[in-house]
Amino acid sequence: MKTYYSHKTNRYRGLLPFAFCLPAAIGILFTFFAGCKKFVEIPPPTTQLVNTTVFNNDGTATAAMMNIYVGMSSVQGISSESYNMAESMGTYADELTLYDNSTDVYNQLYINALQATSAPGPWVNAYNYIYQANAIISGLQTVGGTSPAIRQQLTGESYFIRAFWHFYLANIYGDVPLVLTPNYTTNATLPRTARVTVLQQVAADLQTANRMLNSNYVDGSDTTATTERVRPNKAAALALLARTYLYLGDYSKNAAYYTRADSAATAVISNSNYSLSALNGVFLENSTEAIWQLQTPQPNAPADTYDGLYFILLGAASAGGSGQNQTTISPQLMAAFEPNDQRNTTWISSFSDGINIYYFPFKYQQNTNAGLEYTMVLRLGEQYLVRAEARAHEGNITGAQQDLNVIRSRAGLAGTTAAAQSALLTAILHERQVELFTEWGARWFDLCRTGNANAVMGAPGNVCKFKGGVWSGTGYQLLFPIPRTDIQADPNLKQNPGY
Repeated sequence: MKTYYSHKTNRYRGLLPFAFCLPAAIGILFTFFAGCKKFVEIPPPTTQLVNTTVFNNDGTATAAMMNIYVGMSSVQGISSESYNMAESMGTYADELTLYDNSTDVYNQLYINALQATSAPGPWVNAYNYIYQANAIISGLQTVGGTSPAIRQQLTGESYFIRAFWHFYLANIYGDVPLVLTPNYTTNATLPRTARVTVLQQVAADLQTANRMLNSNYVDGSDTTATTERVRPNKAAALALLARTYLYLGDYSKNAAYYTRADSAATAVISNSNYSLSALNGVFLENSTEAIWQLQTPQPNAPADTYDGLYFILLGAASAGGSGQNQTTISPQLMAAFEPNDQRNTTWISSFSDGINIYYFPFKYQQNTNAGLEYTMVLRLGEQYLVRAEARAHEGNITGAQQDLNVIRSRAGLAGTTAAAQSALLTAILHERQVELFTEWGARWFDLCRTGNANAVMGAPGNVCKFKGGVWSGTGYQLLFPIPRTDIQADPNLKQNPGY
């Protein structure tokens, strides 16, 4: 049973001073990347490692970094951050229909009636990853056991991870504690920092990461180039930076950020290492569209990806409340596809029980361990839409149309007819809906940052248009509640209004 939303710990409890239980972590990593992938091959040590010894050699320092990716791709060995985000945000927004007949947090998400006691969202896990990234940054700076090139690469990856999870925290919870050190005492009493300030720090961290990371993808040596796109590189930092600038433009109302988003996305799009894949090849391992992917730990993983394992239906959607195989594509999303949109037929599939037809996300087409797919985190298709939106805000209508049409053409659609800026922005938001559905919460974030949530979810104070529950006029449902255990543990941490 997936337990992503039932954590009882707060964001700092249990985060030991970089012990990491590394013998187990390295053992997992050895299995994870061994065999045909040859990504990391580090012999497991015989004793638990602590702060100073972790960074006394390149191998264990690398294992500490890999430990974060293992956690993200296989949360407690039963799920992944990608699936958790896609399912939770998809049901909270208008992408997925939920068949859960219980009153647990999944149903709370679906009817937009979250409770702080349920600790919804990635709060606990995200701060855990941030702590680990900060501990790696600190350890690499204070312990001199790693070689300079490897220290630089691992530090760059750590800044990237810290930025990645602060980005999602700020977009899910609004103002959040900005955690920039591994100091447990300081972190345990941090107040909230304004969302725009957090996103500005995200941008600064990504700029640092871009300077430090390798242009190529690297293997377990941290320096040798590989075709495996499962560790962040400069392009990954730029891709997330482009998205962050776009969001900053919306939230800060500062047009300069759109220009920066345009520039960062252009740097990725012009990189010859990346090109759009055919629709049925986008989510394959190391596809030409992939900027950064995660590999599920092998060889005993139940499937290539947890998205494939839990979204693909082999029977009627479950009503059991497990968070697995209990969602379908919503009628709203199905209706959003234009006639002849090939994404409808390629990225959506169905199961019929002779009475009902259940449509489900089919971007990941393997629900077994077939060794064909990796979990997509950042991809080129999004960068075209980021640049299109940024250019529309800049007044570059022709450039925005061209980028939008690149994505539409791949889907088998004619070019956009939108010409005025407002119409073009609406067209881009629609294109994001049908291109990026069930990918890391993109749809929900789009509704929030563009001010379109009320128009989609329902008139304030009335029953939600399509899934029950009441959509409040106060706007408090635009943010998740902070877990109550953290509010109780941190005297300087205040709850989001309405919870």
